Amino acid sequence: MMLSFSAYFIQPIDPLYILLLAISMVFLSAVLFFLMTLFKKMRRLKELNLKKLYQEEIDEILFAFLFENKINEHPFPFPHFTKNMLNPLYKRVAIKSIISLHHNYSGEYSARLEQIYSDWGLANYSMKKLNASKWTFVVEGIRDLSSMNYVKAYQKIQYLRNHKNEMVQTEALLGMIKLKGLQELFKFSNSNLYLNDWIQSNILFLVKKYKIPAPPNLKLLLQSKNESLVLLAIRLITHYKMTPQYDALFTLYQKTENLQLKKEINLELNKLEKTE
Repeated sequence: MMLSFSAYFIQPIDPLYILLLAISMVFLSAVLFFLMTLFKKMRRLKELNLKKLYQEEIDEILFAFLFENKINEHPFPFPHFTKNMLNPLYKRVAIKSIISLHHNYSGEYSARLEQIYSDWGLANYSMKKLNASKWTFVVEGIRDLSSMNYVKAYQKIQYLRNHKNEMVQTEALLGMIKLKGLQELFKFSNSNLYLNDWIQSNILFLVKKYKIPAPPNLKLLLQSKNESLVLLAIRLITHYKMTPQYDALFTLYQKTENLQLKKEINLELNKLEKTE
């Protein structure tokens, strides 16, 4: 009796049932994937439309503040401005617009944009990014603050030069140079941070773009234990055509066993001879 009872429950499963079940699961998965994709697309479209509206409003406000001298006035006729400023997306659009204009203007207009960045609370918004767990947000915060010459952020940015993420370390170095000049390089004399060609080209770009003056004691970097920093110092000395410090280059050439440094000294000095 027990045998027949067990046999009743252990019946072979119909292959057609398995096939229908598999087809149903695939169909449901496809529907779910479609709905998720549609939802993401709709959300993305909504965000793009909002960005466009925000961009138009911010452009009007910035134009009024910059060219109509309304820097200390409430941004009427924009009654929703204060409420919009609570929206992170609005803040991101505003920061992007202000930085873009800041790159294209100098003097009084540049100073006004820096004041707007601070007065609108955007600097504080960027400062909070420096404490983010994601390194991408930290990098974004450093770039925003240093681009807008927000010197109050210097101490926090300087602290980030010891961050565990190399991209953050690199961006912190660039930010420090933007805010305080090339003298900041001396703080990396004993650092293991490797300044590859991409980083060095970024530093040289900053030097040219922002017309950063050379520190008078630049040749002291040639004594650094960080050979990538020594390489940068060679390039900077020749970029600034600091002829009184060329003796230090010749001394390094005779002293060092690093073939790359020897090659760079030859290369840079030959460039100077051709341009003179």
